Amino acid sequence: MKTIYKVRQKLQSIKASPDEISKGYALGVFLGTTPFIGTKVFIALGLTYFLKWSKVASVIGVYHINLFTAPFFYSMAFLVGKQVTGTELHLAVDRAMTFSGFLSGILGNWEILLALATGGLILGIPLAIVAYFMSRMMFMRVK
Repeated sequence: MKTIYKVRQKLQSIKASPDEISKGYALGVFLGTTPFIGTKVFIALGLTYFLKWSKVASVIGVYHINLFTAPFFYSMAFLVGKQVTGTELHLAVDRAMTFSGFLSGILGNWEILLALATGGLILGIPLAIVAYFMSRMMFMRVK
């Protein structure tokens, strides 16, 4: 409940129309579920610039998939994507897992990226719709 209050405060402090804020926030939440690690904010800023939506709200939406929730969302996205694509993925670890070894395992296997992207789309679209309507409801309560 405390988190929802913080989100509400942040979104309501943005100087833009409620529709622009809600659309930007929904886009950010959607991008937060995708495997574009390190580029989500830049993609959000670029898309909101062209669509004339709230850039700040989109960045807030991206950052809601943070260090604590990202493992859950990426795991779910991977499992859903793996089921949908029907790929048989095996990640063999020969030695102690390092961050560079993890990245090379993911980047070296296109099936993992495909499963993450597919699962991200499947989970991200409903989450974005919910984020849009929830943020719209936050603005309706203010009036």
